[in-house]
Amino acid sequence: GRTVQIGHQHLSSGAMKDAMDFLQKGKMGKITAIHAHMYRNTPHGKPQWSRPVYPDMTPENIIWNAFLGDTAKYEFDPNRYINWRFYWDYSGGNVYENMVHQLAFWYKALNLQIPTAVTMVGGIYLWKDGREVPDTMNVAMEHPEEILFSWDSGFGNNHLGVSEDVLGTDGTLSHHQQIRYTPQKVNNKEGNEMVGQSRSEPAAHMRNFLDSIRSGKEPNCPFELGFRTSIACRMAVESYRLGRTVRWEDRKSTRLNYSH
Repeated sequence: GRTVQIGHQHLSSGAMKDAMDFLQKGKMGKITAIHAHMYRNTPHGKPQWSRPVYPDMTPENIIWNAFLGDTAKYEFDPNRYINWRFYWDYSGGNVYENMVHQLAFWYKALNLQIPTAVTMVGGIYLWKDGREVPDTMNVAMEHPEEILFSWDSGFGNNHLGVSEDVLGTDGTLSHHQQIRYTPQKVNNKEGNEMVGQSRSEPAAHMRNFLDSIRSGKEPNCPFELGFRTSIACRMAVESYRLGRTVRWEDRKSTRLNYSH
């Protein structure tokens, strides 16, 4: 009976409203693929996510065992503490940091279910600073709706930026700063380009959460939607670490199949 709102704030944005509106107009045809990107760059000598270790990061000032929790035990290491994003024990890399948000947006808009199979490849191509998570990666997710969701990301060039393109036989929905519809003239000769105009209200996701508590209505990102996106991300990380495709075997038992 509790109200739970997962922190995918873009699901309360004006872009989400516009995406839902365009999809309901029936102008997309059969959607078979989604291409998503998340790229950044940093100046030379400033690796992405790297934080300096300060002199006061000592055993007296850091409760080391509490930080480690149930993970593997290590001797005190301030670099591991401050740069926790580098390590699989505490981080899922950019899959958990950013892919999850881009997935959540379209999982909600299209009501996508957990992928049937996920394959992730990539590596640490830029910075040999002890990090374990990749800085360049590609994820391919096969969905039961017969949609292939591809996400690629890198930290060495920001030209592609952050975007998603939903590809249908009759049109394309592009999500950059706003939602844009572009017709596929081969199947939609009379179609016109359209741009979403809905505003994103300040603190909209938190406001939706509080309103849901008061009204009892489902919030914009309920637990079940967060669960689906989390499992997809977990499958991606497991695929990368195992070096093979991971398959969703049985939703009811929440089991992953690590076989080839």
